Amino acid sequence: MFDWNKEIERLDRARARAREMGGAKRTRRQHDLGKLTVRERIDRLTDPGTFFEYGLLATYFGRSPEEEKYAAADGVVTGFAKIDGRPVCIIGEDFTVLGGSLGYSHFSKKMRMLERVAQDKVPIIMLLDGGGARAELEIVEGPPWAPHHGALAALSGLVPIVSCVLGPCAGDSSLLGVLAEFIVMVQGISMFGIAGPRVVQTATGEEISKEDLAGSKVHCRESGVADNEVATEDECFGLVRRYLSHLPTNAWEAPPFVPTSDPVDRMDEELLHIIPGHLHAPYDMKRVLRCIADDREFFELLPDHATNIITALARMGGHSVGFIANQPMKMAGAVDAHAAHKARHFIDLCNAFHVPIVFLADVPGVLPGRAAERAGTLRVGLTIANAIAACRVPIMSIVLRKAFGYGGTSMGLIGSGQVFVAAWPSANFASLPSAGSAAVARRSEMDSSDDPRAQRQALMNQLEEREGPYLAAGSLRVDDIIDPRETRPVIIRHLEIARRRRTEALGPMTKHGIMP
Repeated sequence: MFDWNKEIERLDRARARAREMGGAKRTRRQHDLGKLTVRERIDRLTDPGTFFEYGLLATYFGRSPEEEKYAAADGVVTGFAKIDGRPVCIIGEDFTVLGGSLGYSHFSKKMRMLERVAQDKVPIIMLLDGGGARAELEIVEGPPWAPHHGALAALSGLVPIVSCVLGPCAGDSSLLGVLAEFIVMVQGISMFGIAGPRVVQTATGEEISKEDLAGSKVHCRESGVADNEVATEDECFGLVRRYLSHLPTNAWEAPPFVPTSDPVDRMDEELLHIIPGHLHAPYDMKRVLRCIADDREFFELLPDHATNIITALARMGGHSVGFIANQPMKMAGAVDAHAAHKARHFIDLCNAFHVPIVFLADVPGVLPGRAAERAGTLRVGLTIANAIAACRVPIMSIVLRKAFGYGGTSMGLIGSGQVFVAAWPSANFASLPSAGSAAVARRSEMDSSDDPRAQRQALMNQLEEREGPYLAAGSLRVDDIIDPRETRPVIIRHLEIARRRRTEALGPMTKHGIMP
């Protein structure tokens, strides 16, 4: 005879056992390593009381009854929650259960979530802390079976995808996590690699630590695989919330509007004191961003990688905007292969989620030289042009000082359907800097002169006179020359007009997603 009381007690026991994860001993070990458990992470990341779980009672599923054993939730916690009142999907690996490794039930839970997201179209947040596939999945006939990689890639550009690297991740965890368009790593506890140190030593003989192999410094500063490096998990969750606040829930919606008390017509006097008098003197472009963004705030992506270019989300007049700006403090703001890849990825992100792009240009050109050619700068640099050509969101460009050669073109100047292109009075245009132009164009004339140095200076003076903003404005290479203090109201005004251009319903903007 069916007894409801007994069945409810049985269900409660099963749920309680699953929520204990790997047990008290492994939970203490997780804390001793300086890490939160997966359920603590979900509680700190999401709005209180909003998480509801899928697959709580899933467990280890072997190839035969002899292989089967208990594994709480099979090492991954999945479900839906809310962040700032908006729905998100959570996939959280549990290192206390079999090291968060991928098994049959574990894989099925991830696939179930990806299927739901394809239907419900909400952001995906992956809390990564797993060691890849289990041994029994490696002993297979034929090539590895990993349809979840393709399923996640198919969602790129349709919903925001975020990876939080919160432990030593290798194999499947890394291969899935790298498909996110925003990746955060925590100093000291994160590793994000193709394989761990033991596999590397076995395969290559190299002895190396997790941090030196694929830690946060490697990927957030050198490779650019991950976006932001943080000191704590709580800081990581704060960045995730801030990132999502700038984006829509999916590509069928507009980014959320956030009212601001910052006047749209604010004119900041500081803008008159940022650029030095000398053409080649450096200054901090981030000061300009603070002067024009709502509440003087912006959220920088990849702040420690390719620092010669800045990519940042901000708001202007309450609306999300993406800034791409040269940084004269680093390499004079020249575009190299790393900067081009960083800018291209950011353009794809903004285009996918209806975020207008504002370029702030002060660029001496694309970085030339032996190292640049070997880094593929010629090809990689042109990916910016490819991304701009495919872009369907409004684009604006403000030239602050230098805009030389293709470096200037790559910063959104006239020719790609821009909403508005303006120059500050300090702007300087050329296909090459003056010294280079003089040397190339009039070399024979200078060589035959009685005073080559004086002749060179005279030619440079002539060229510099033609390179200023007024000739560009006269030939409509720029739409206007503006007072630097007008930059904020001018951008807001033109973006307000551009938002009216769409008459059809919002939808996916990219055919290929956001490429890693």
